[in-house]
Amino acid sequence: MATLDGKVAIVAGGGTGIGRATAILFAAEGARVVVFGRRPEPLADVVDTIAKAGGQASAVSGDVASEADVERLVAAATRDHGGVDILVNSAAVRLRSPLVDISAADFAEVLRINLVGAFVLTKSVVAAMLARGGGSIIHIGSALGTVAAPDFSPYVASKGGLHQFARAAAVELVQDEIRVNVVAPGTIDTAIGMGVPEFRRHLLKHRIPIGRAGHVDDIAQACLYLASDASRYVTGSILAVDGGWTAS
Repeated sequence: MATLDGKVAIVAGGGTGIGRATAILFAAEGARVVVFGRRPEPLADVVDTIAKAGGQASAVSGDVASEADVERLVAAATRDHGGVDILVNSAAVRLRSPLVDISAADFAEVLRINLVGAFVLTKSVVAAMLARGGGSIIHIGSALGTVAAPDFSPYVASKGGLHQFARAAAVELVQDEIRVNVVAPGTIDTAIGMGVPEFRRHLLKHRIPIGRAGHVDDIAQACLYLASDASRYVTGSILAVDGGWTAS
């Protein structure tokens, strides 16, 4: 029996990077997967990849911070697959700039996607999870939610807020058998994680004891643990998957 047999998982930000890897792994482990994101084309590619491997998946496009879009997502998961057991929120944007050069609108947009989106997704799946007897919510945070770095102030603020929001949701939803946790990656080999070469080189040389960037599969495996019954006593945790960055 596969780890997630009989489960239905929504993966927001599921078209690329960590979300894509997680969606494909979850499907391989028996889950029926709904991938969600802004661009239909990468979502369709993930669905096709899962189908070719013998899994079940569907796609819904929309904005994570739009209550209407996320309600439509949850309705589709319930209609097509019977409900929602797992939510993985990998949707995120990052802005790199000195803070004095960032407009209030640009700062707010990062928080809208990274933090308000997490709230909207979490709020919207509760009823569907209750109908299934509980569930597991996993937000993708960041090492930069724990430590800071120059020129990333909106991202740092959004991920720090996400970590604390997840803890608050965990203690509130535990009575409903819904667990909420965060996987906090360090530097990962994705477009968002490797997009600043000089920052990456500094981290690999001076800040990451393992001495290499992580891979999306490292994060997907951590999500699988938190989605599975193996983590049934784990909620409100920030699971660092960062090569030792935040411990050094």
